[in-house]
Amino acid sequence: MINWELARYLIDAKKDVDSIYFIAENLNLIVNIGVKEKVSEKQREFYVNCCTVIDNSFPKKKKYLCDKDEIVKRIYYERDKNYAHKDYDYKPREFNNLFELVKIMRAELVHLREICKHSLPKEVTLDFVPHDKELFRFINGLTAEKEEEIKKKKYPKYIEQIPINTPTITKKIFYDTEEIRNMTEEEKDDYAVIMENGLNSFEGVQNRQDACIKINVLCNKNFWMAPNFEVIKQIQELKKYGFVDQYEILQFQNLQTQEQKNKFNTIISRGKV
Repeated sequence: MINWELARYLIDAKKDVDSIYFIAENLNLIVNIGVKEKVSEKQREFYVNCCTVIDNSFPKKKKYLCDKDEIVKRIYYERDKNYAHKDYDYKPREFNNLFELVKIMRAELVHLREICKHSLPKEVTLDFVPHDKELFRFINGLTAEKEEEIKKKKYPKYIEQIPINTPTITKKIFYDTEEIRNMTEEEKDDYAVIMENGLNSFEGVQNRQDACIKINVLCNKNFWMAPNFEVIKQIQELKKYGFVDQYEILQFQNLQTQEQKNKFNTIISRGKV
C-alpha cells in the first residue's frame, strides 16, 4: 500500500474523532437518535482504521509493538476485544464525558502518526475539527433538495452554465482510493477528483483533505491542505454574534445598527475572512 493510500486510513480515523467531537458539542440536539450507539460505531471505525495504519507500517510486528508500546497495545485491545469481537473479559475504558474521550483518542492518533511516520507522507497533518456530515444535516433538517438550495445561495456560480461551444473534457469520478488497485496506469488518465467546499469551514477542511489524498493516489502527487485556524476562529466568532449562519452565509439583517457594524468590523479586522 503506497503512503497516500495509508494516509487515507489515518485521516478516516481523524474524522471519527471529529464526529465524536461534534456529538460532544451538540449532545442536547441529538439525544433522540441513540448517541451511545453512534459513539460506539465511530470508536469501532477509529480502532479499525488505526490498526490498518499500524499493520501496514509494521508488517508482522504486532506482538512486538504491543509488548513495547502501551498505546499501541490499547489500540489493538479495543479493536480485538471490543469491536472485532465482544469478549467477556473486555474492560471498557473509563471517561467522564465525551470531551474526555475525544482527548484520549486524539492523543492515541497523534502517537500513532509519530510512530508510523516512516510509512506516511510527511505532508499529512492531523487537523481536528468538530464536524460530522450526517449529523450536521440531521440537526439542520437538510434534505438533498434543501442542500442544493443552500449551495446555490452560498456559491453564486454553483449553477452557472458552461458557454455553448466551450471545449470540454469528460472524466469518470474517482470516488475511493481503493479503486486504484484495479486500475492500470493508462486507465488513471480517465479519472478526475471532485473537490468541494462543503457547507461550513469544518466540512471544507475534511472535503479538501480527502480530495488531496485521492488526487495524490491517482496522480502520484503530494498535495495537501493545512487549514488556517485563525480564519476559522474568526468565522466561528461571526457565527456567535449572528453575522453569519450555520452555513456561513452573511446575515445582512444582523448588520443594521452601528454597534453591530462596529463589532463585525472588529472581528474581520483581525485578518481577512
